[in-house]
Amino acid sequence: MNTMYIHFTCPPLPHLIVGGMSIYRKGDRHERRMIHNTFDLIYVREGVLYMEEKGKQFTVQEGEFLILVPERTHMGYRHCTEDTVFSWVHFYTEGAFSYSDAPAVNLSDKMNKNKYYQKEQFHVSLPQFGLIPEGYREKLLGYLDQISLVKIDRYNQQKLFFDSVSSQIEYQILFMNILALICSCNDQPREKTLAEEIYEYLCANYRQPFSLTELSRQFSFHPAYITRCIKKKYQLTPLQLLTRIRIEEAQKLLGTTQLHVNIIGENVGYSDPAYFSKQFKKVTGMTALVYRLNHERHV
Repeated sequence: MNTMYIHFTCPPLPHLIVGGMSIYRKGDRHERRMIHNTFDLIYVREGVLYMEEKGKQFTVQEGEFLILVPERTHMGYRHCTEDTVFSWVHFYTEGAFSYSDAPAVNLSDKMNKNKYYQKEQFHVSLPQFGLIPEGYREKLLGYLDQISLVKIDRYNQQKLFFDSVSSQIEYQILFMNILALICSCNDQPREKTLAEEIYEYLCANYRQPFSLTELSRQFSFHPAYITRCIKKKYQLTPLQLLTRIRIEEAQKLLGTTQLHVNIIGENVGYSDPAYFSKQFKKVTGMTALVYRLNHERHV
């Protein structure tokens, strides 16, 4: 299932309306409804919740979350097959929001004196559906419990309301912590996967001319996001990673064949012998001929 991302244009930041918890019995099902102007974040603590939004079905299991968006009809598409407990958070934004299949990219920008008094726009991107790793769940539950002011108990047919025990600022901070945790847990694994996929693609296509635009087209991500993922995984830019792959291939050919250095350069994607020599020495610290001689001495 492709993950949809919800992008909030900030400022203003999204803000908490209210948090709560619901206890469903085996056989219960979420009501059918459409909420205007309000997002509904659901986190399943125990059991399984079967939700449908605009014809798309989600099986939300323990440790998983789902964000239901405004103006879309959602409902339970199946009765609970076991007792199910989930926390929920209603939140809202005065700003613009949009949807796409990839997280938004916030380009880093240097501070200057013209930015002292006005914050430039940035985006908060939340996956609609995802998993919270076990190591983060206790922290998330702590945040959710502290903002929970409503309890819906299907066993006792009760809806209980609790008084606020913290200031509104503290509640909003807790809500921001929830959003930050969701972002951090669901951004890094995708970055790692994307970086590895691009690495494999470059290994298979290292003879081709480098084009960040082509990488962007192949993987359907913004060039800046691709660069960030590669640097996070390999501490190299995409072009530097390709150069490393090419030089490693050249080293193999230098050690296993008697091909002329210029031919080897062409075989790994360098049509200019001088540029190939420059890149080889930059990566290995020696010329291609010296590398070959050293390799032959140690064989």
